[in-house]
Amino acid sequence: MQFGPGSQLAAQCVPVLPPGGWRPWTPELDGPVPDTLGARARALAADPAVELGATEAIPLTGVTALIRVEPRMWQLDQAGALTQGCFRTGAIYLPIIATETVTPPTERTKLDKTIGVLTVVSLVIGTIATLVSFGGKR
Repeated sequence: MQFGPGSQLAAQCVPVLPPGGWRPWTPELDGPVPDTLGARARALAADPAVELGATEAIPLTGVTALIRVEPRMWQLDQAGALTQGCFRTGAIYLPIIATETVTPPTERTKLDKTIGVLTVVSLVIGTIATLVSFGGKR
């Protein structure tokens, strides 16, 4: 794989998915990347001895971040403008943390209650219909 700016290099640059259980660092959600973390990510990406796919875990306060060296089809230049191409980057990831609450199995949801009521009603109607049909055969 070749690296550098240009649409031809961007076309041959293979996008990669985040590692399982990890999500990309999002400045809007996670705040700015700490300087030391960003510097380490840039250093790993700039080192040609570090292979694509190499990872390094970095402990932060309360969480561990992951840096993975990977190809990317864009980068920001010194002026902050988006540049198309294929670039080695040190992508930064954070672990996915479940934020949704799970309903414990002992609690019944509204749908469970509705299904239960409909089941009981259909059983009652079926029982009555069966009794009526047997009552007519005497």
